[in-house]
This record gives sequence, structure tokens and C-alpha cells, in this order.
Amino acid sequence: MIILRADKLELVEPTHELMNRQPAPYDFENNMDSAPNVAAVLFQKMKDFGGVGLSANQVGLDMRVFVMGRDDTGMYIFNPEIVETFGKEESFREGCLSYPGLFLYMKRPTAVKVKFQNEKGEHKEEVFTGLTARIFLHEYDHMMGTDFTKQVSKLKLDLAKKKYANLRKKIIKKHATKTILEAINKNQGTIQ
Repeated sequence: MIILRADKLELVEPTHELMNRQPAPYDFENNMDSAPNVAAVLFQKMKDFGGVGLSANQVGLDMRVFVMGRDDTGMYIFNPEIVETFGKEESFREGCLSYPGLFLYMKRPTAVKVKFQNEKGEHKEEVFTGLTARIFLHEYDHMMGTDFTKQVSKLKLDLAKKKYANLRKKIIKKHATKTILEAINKNQGTIQ
């Protein structure tokens, strides 16, 4: 039996070996009773991180599982397979919990037909469109041992990293200035 606690899971580095290979299929034969807990804990952790999708390997779990959703509405995807993608490809700005603050424009199909098992082990076949298709495809990339940084040109990635680094410096500078001014105002009159 697999027992997980959301407070014990943290994001692993993108260079972690689990992020660079396909995770093991979820074993319903031996872990059927654990699947609802695995799904619920991953979904809670996704919400804690402020995401709309989270793959098990992103938090160091070697299992072919991801969750996606918003608020209290989620989908639990075990052992996913893509049957086909269709619709025109559209470019959209994506982020990833494994790369906080980094955003890249990704071209993805607008629809995807998929097979997976839910947290009860039931086999499902669905067609997702729009943002749901995009989230599914993004998380599925993690199941394939890759991520969105590996699917854009080096130039695009370098530009996005530079933009992120500049933004980060501005935020740090703004926060440091604010903290210093608050300290001065708080201690005004006590410094001799």
C-alpha cells in the first residue's frame, strides 16, 4: 500500500533523474486501494503550489500519474496514452511548476483523444479540447520524461530565461528597498 502526505512532498529539481525518463506505470493490481489517496494528495499539492496540473514525477514519485484541474474540480489521470491529436496548432504562453517564473510560448494541437485509468482503475477514453487539452499535453510530456523547455529552440529558451532573470532582479530590488525603508521608519527615533 502506498501512503502519501501532501506536507511531505516537494518539487524535485528539473535535473532529477525522474524528470528525465518515463516513470513506471501505476500498478493497480498491487496498489488499487492506494490510488484514491495518491490522486487526492497530488491534487492537494497541485493546489498548494498554485498550479493547474502536477505530475507525480515532479514531486519525486516514480509512477505514471498526473492530476489537473482547478479549485475543487480535478481529473486524476493514471497510465495515460495519447490516441491522437487534432485541430490546428495554437501558440500559448505556458508555465511549469518545475520552473517557477519561467514562461514559454508553446505550439500545441487544440484537441487530443486520450486513454487513461481513473483513481478507481476504470479505463476511460476522452477527447479534451482547448486549455484542458493543453494541460493534458503538458503533463503528458512529464510522463514521457521531457518538459516544455526541451521543446523550444535554444534561442527562445535563452530569451525567456533572460527575461525571467531580469524580472527576478527587479522584484528582489523592489522588495529589498521596501524592507529597508520599513526598517528605517520602524526604528526612526531609536537610532542615536
